[in-house]
Amino acid sequence: MIEIGRLCVKLAGRDAGLKCIVVDILDDKFVLIDGETRRRKCNILHIEPLKDVIKINKKASHEEIKKEFESLGLKARETKPKQKTERPRKKRKTPEQLRQQREENKKLKGIFRKKEEKVQKTAEKEAGKGETLEDKAGLAEEKKEEAKQKTRKIKEKEKET
Repeated sequence: MIEIGRLCVKLAGRDAGLKCIVVDILDDKFVLIDGETRRRKCNILHIEPLKDVIKINKKASHEEIKKEFESLGLKARETKPKQKTERPRKKRKTPEQLRQQREENKKLKGIFRKKEEKVQKTAEKEAGKGETLEDKAGLAEEKKEEAKQKTRKIKEKEKET
């Protein structure tokens, strides 16, 4: 059923619904297609063969396929080659530019170090005090007194028994 020159419809992928011609049989599962679709390798499960067969050579060029498509009244896909552009080259920095860059980096590092030092100092102060929010509010003393009273009551009950 699948043979060179067989007209097919692509079922899956980006080119689904477009007509193509089998240009070459690569193995038992894959064929090379061209036509309204992009010229590429395709799984035979992704194409549906039609009844038409066109006489073309194995591995026919895109131009030959295009002529055959025009004779059938179909339009083959035209792709434009990419324009070659020159890649921009990186310029080397002069020693003076490198010096300026190092100085800027040192300034930035100095700024961040000062902030880190401030954060560390404040953290040390808070850790050194050992005060909690309860201590600051004066609630810690009240809790200590309540705990002492509870222990006294427990000791009194133990003496009675």
